[in-house]
Amino acid sequence: MSGSWAALRDSDRDLALCLLFSPADMRALLADRLCLALEAENSVRVASEPMLAAIRLQWWAEAIEAGRDENVPLMRRLLVHLESAHIDQDELLTQLAIWQDRLADNTISAGACWQKLFVMLAGMEPARHAAGLVGMSLHEGAEASRLDDDSLTVLRRYRLYWIWMAGQVARYRGSGQYRDDDALLVWRMLGWRLGVTRPSPSPSL
Repeated sequence: MSGSWAALRDSDRDLALCLLFSPADMRALLADRLCLALEAENSVRVASEPMLAAIRLQWWAEAIEAGRDENVPLMRRLLVHLESAHIDQDELLTQLAIWQDRLADNTISAGACWQKLFVMLAGMEPARHAAGLVGMSLHEGAEASRLDDDSLTVLRRYRLYWIWMAGQVARYRGSGQYRDDDALLVWRMLGWRLGVTRPSPSPSL
Protein backbone atom coordinates (compact mmCIF):
# COMPACT_ATOMS: atom_id res chain seq x y z
CA MET A 1 0.00 0.00 0.00
CA SER A 2 3.00 2.32 -0.39
CA GLY A 3 1.27 3.88 -3.39
CA SER A 4 -1.44 5.35 -1.17
CA TRP A 5 0.72 8.03 0.42
CA ALA A 6 2.43 8.83 -2.89
CA ALA A 7 -0.96 9.27 -4.58
CA LEU A 8 -2.05 11.68 -1.87
CA ARG A 9 1.22 13.59 -2.16
CA ASP A 10 0.57 14.05 -5.88
CA SER A 11 -2.89 15.48 -5.14
CA ASP A 12 -2.29 17.42 -1.93
CA ARG A 13 1.29 17.71 -0.70
CA ASP A 14 0.34 19.39 2.58
CA LEU A 15 -2.07 16.66 3.68
CA ALA A 16 0.44 13.98 2.68
CA LEU A 17 3.13 15.60 4.81
CA CYS A 18 0.71 15.79 7.75
CA LEU A 19 0.16 12.03 7.45
CA LEU A 20 3.85 11.45 8.12
CA PHE A 21 2.85 12.16 11.73
CA SER A 22 0.19 9.40 11.77
CA PRO A 23 0.80 5.79 12.89
CA ALA A 24 2.47 3.89 10.05
CA ASP A 25 -0.13 1.09 10.14
CA MET A 26 -2.96 3.59 9.59
CA ARG A 27 -1.27 5.79 6.99
CA ALA A 28 -2.36 3.96 3.84
CA LEU A 29 -6.04 3.88 4.83
CA LEU A 30 -6.01 7.54 5.86
CA ALA A 31 -4.25 8.51 2.64
CA ASP A 32 -6.82 6.67 0.52
CA ARG A 33 -9.76 8.15 2.42
CA LEU A 34 -8.29 11.61 1.89
CA CYS A 35 -7.77 10.78 -1.81
CA LEU A 36 -11.43 9.75 -2.01
CA ALA A 37 -12.42 13.05 -0.40
CA LEU A 38 -10.31 14.95 -2.92
CA GLU A 39 -11.99 13.01 -5.75
CA ALA A 40 -15.38 13.97 -4.34
CA GLU A 41 -14.33 17.61 -3.94
CA ASN A 42 -13.06 17.74 -7.51
CA SER A 43 -16.26 16.13 -8.76
CA VAL A 44 -18.30 18.95 -7.22
CA ARG A 45 -15.90 21.78 -8.02
CA VAL A 46 -14.82 20.92 -11.55
CA ALA A 47 -18.02 19.56 -13.11
CA SER A 48 -19.73 22.02 -15.44
CA GLU A 49 -23.15 21.18 -14.00
CA PRO A 50 -24.45 19.44 -10.86
CA MET A 51 -25.77 16.41 -12.77
CA LEU A 52 -22.27 15.53 -13.98
CA ALA A 53 -20.95 15.81 -10.43
CA ALA A 54 -23.79 13.61 -9.17
CA ILE A 55 -22.95 10.95 -11.79
CA ARG A 56 -19.29 10.94 -10.78
CA LEU A 57 -20.12 10.61 -7.08
CA GLN A 58 -22.66 7.88 -7.80
CA TRP A 59 -20.02 5.95 -9.74
CA TRP A 60 -17.83 5.83 -6.65
CA ALA A 61 -20.77 4.80 -4.46
CA GLU A 62 -21.79 1.99 -6.82
CA ALA A 63 -18.21 0.76 -7.23
CA ILE A 64 -17.85 0.53 -3.45
CA GLU A 65 -21.17 -1.27 -3.06
CA ALA A 66 -20.46 -3.72 -5.90
CA GLY A 67 -16.80 -4.26 -5.01
CA ARG A 68 -15.54 -3.52 -8.51
CA ASP A 69 -12.44 -1.49 -9.28
CA GLU A 70 -12.85 -0.72 -13.03
CA ASN A 71 -9.04 -0.52 -13.21
CA VAL A 72 -9.07 2.69 -11.14
CA PRO A 73 -6.01 2.64 -8.81
CA LEU A 74 -7.74 4.35 -5.88
CA MET A 75 -10.72 2.02 -6.12
CA ARG A 76 -8.38 -0.99 -6.16
CA ARG A 77 -6.71 0.25 -2.99
CA LEU A 78 -10.06 0.89 -1.30
CA LEU A 79 -11.15 -2.66 -2.11
CA VAL A 80 -8.02 -3.99 -0.40
CA HIS A 81 -8.98 -2.04 2.74
CA LEU A 82 -12.54 -3.38 2.54
CA GLU A 83 -11.41 -6.97 2.01
CA SER A 84 -8.99 -6.67 4.92
CA ALA A 85 -11.82 -5.35 7.14
CA HIS A 86 -9.84 -2.18 7.91
CA ILE A 87 -12.99 -0.24 7.03
CA ASP A 88 -16.52 -1.16 6.03
CA GLN A 89 -18.67 -0.12 3.10
CA ASP A 90 -21.03 1.95 5.20
CA GLU A 91 -18.28 4.23 6.44
CA LEU A 92 -16.99 4.92 2.93
CA LEU A 93 -20.52 5.50 1.66
CA THR A 94 -21.21 7.86 4.55
CA GLN A 95 -18.06 9.77 3.62
CA LEU A 96 -19.23 10.10 -0.01
CA ALA A 97 -22.68 11.19 1.18
CA ILE A 98 -21.10 14.32 2.68
CA TRP A 99 -20.42 15.59 -0.84
CA GLN A 100 -23.67 14.19 -2.26
CA ASP A 101 -25.55 16.23 0.35
CA ARG A 102 -23.64 19.31 -0.80
CA LEU A 103 -24.98 18.84 -4.33
CA ALA A 104 -28.52 18.74 -2.96
CA ASP A 105 -28.03 21.80 -0.73
CA ASN A 106 -26.08 24.75 -2.12
CA THR A 107 -25.78 26.29 1.34
CA ILE A 108 -23.24 23.59 2.29
CA SER A 109 -19.70 24.86 1.71
CA ALA A 110 -16.51 22.99 0.89
CA GLY A 111 -15.27 23.83 4.38
CA ALA A 112 -18.36 22.24 5.95
CA CYS A 113 -17.72 19.02 3.99
CA TRP A 114 -14.12 18.82 5.16
CA GLN A 115 -15.23 19.61 8.70
CA LYS A 116 -17.52 16.56 8.68
CA LEU A 117 -14.82 14.38 7.14
CA PHE A 118 -12.25 15.30 9.80
CA VAL A 119 -14.84 14.61 12.52
CA MET A 120 -15.21 11.11 11.02
CA LEU A 121 -11.47 10.58 10.80
CA ALA A 122 -10.89 11.70 14.40
CA GLY A 123 -13.14 8.92 15.67
CA MET A 124 -12.87 9.74 19.38
CA GLU A 125 -15.71 11.90 20.67
CA PRO A 126 -13.63 14.35 22.76
CA ALA A 127 -11.41 15.17 19.76
CA ARG A 128 -14.11 15.54 17.14
CA HIS A 129 -14.88 19.22 17.60
CA ALA A 130 -11.23 20.24 17.30
CA ALA A 131 -10.69 17.91 14.34
CA GLY A 132 -13.70 19.37 12.55
CA LEU A 133 -12.41 22.88 13.13
CA VAL A 134 -9.09 21.89 11.56
CA GLY A 135 -10.83 20.39 8.51
CA MET A 136 -12.86 23.54 7.96
CA SER A 137 -9.86 25.80 8.55
CA LEU A 138 -7.85 24.09 5.82
CA HIS A 139 -10.50 25.17 3.30
CA GLU A 140 -11.89 28.34 4.84
CA GLY A 141 -8.93 30.37 6.01
CA ALA A 142 -10.92 32.71 8.23
CA GLU A 143 -11.64 29.79 10.56
CA ALA A 144 -7.91 29.44 11.28
CA SER A 145 -8.23 32.33 13.74
CA ARG A 146 -10.03 29.88 16.06
CA LEU A 147 -7.16 27.37 16.04
CA ASP A 148 -5.44 28.47 19.20
CA ASP A 149 -3.21 26.17 21.22
CA ASP A 150 -5.97 25.35 23.71
CA SER A 151 -8.36 24.17 21.00
CA LEU A 152 -5.70 21.92 19.47
CA THR A 153 -4.40 20.41 22.73
CA VAL A 154 -7.07 17.70 22.73
CA LEU A 155 -5.71 16.38 19.43
CA ARG A 156 -2.32 15.81 20.98
CA ARG A 157 -3.88 14.26 24.07
CA TYR A 158 -5.52 11.61 21.90
CA ARG A 159 -2.41 11.20 19.73
CA LEU A 160 -4.08 12.57 16.62
CA TYR A 161 -0.82 14.21 15.71
CA TRP A 162 -1.49 14.35 11.98
CA ILE A 163 -4.70 16.35 12.51
CA TRP A 164 -2.87 18.56 15.02
CA MET A 165 -0.23 19.12 12.33
CA ALA A 166 -2.93 19.94 9.78
CA GLY A 167 -4.08 22.61 12.24
CA GLN A 168 -0.57 24.05 12.30
CA VAL A 169 -0.55 24.08 8.49
CA ALA A 170 -3.88 25.95 8.48
CA ARG A 171 -2.37 28.50 10.85
CA TYR A 172 0.74 28.76 8.68
CA ARG A 173 -1.40 29.38 5.59
CA GLY A 174 -3.01 32.29 7.38
CA SER A 175 0.30 33.78 8.51
CA GLY A 176 1.13 35.44 5.20
CA GLN A 177 4.40 33.48 4.95
CA TYR A 178 3.03 30.32 3.31
CA ARG A 179 4.05 29.35 -0.24
CA ASP A 180 2.73 26.42 -2.27
CA ASP A 181 6.28 25.60 -3.36
CA ASP A 182 7.86 25.79 0.10
CA ALA A 183 10.48 23.03 -0.10
CA LEU A 184 11.18 23.41 3.62
CA LEU A 185 7.63 22.71 4.80
CA VAL A 186 8.39 19.23 6.15
CA TRP A 187 11.32 20.66 8.14
CA ARG A 188 9.07 23.40 9.50
CA MET A 189 6.63 20.69 10.57
CA LEU A 190 9.35 18.80 12.42
CA GLY A 191 10.23 22.00 14.21
CA TRP A 192 6.62 22.63 15.21
CA ARG A 193 6.32 19.05 16.46
CA LEU A 194 9.46 19.47 18.58
CA GLY A 195 8.17 22.69 20.09
CA VAL A 196 10.08 25.23 17.99
CA THR A 197 8.06 28.41 17.42
CA ARG A 198 4.79 27.47 15.79
CA PRO A 199 2.62 29.57 13.48
CA SER A 200 0.19 31.85 15.27
CA PRO A 201 -3.54 31.76 14.51
CA SER A 202 -4.51 34.27 11.86
CA PRO A 203 -6.09 37.43 13.35
CA SER A 204 -9.82 37.33 13.88
CA LEU A 205 -11.72 39.27 11.23
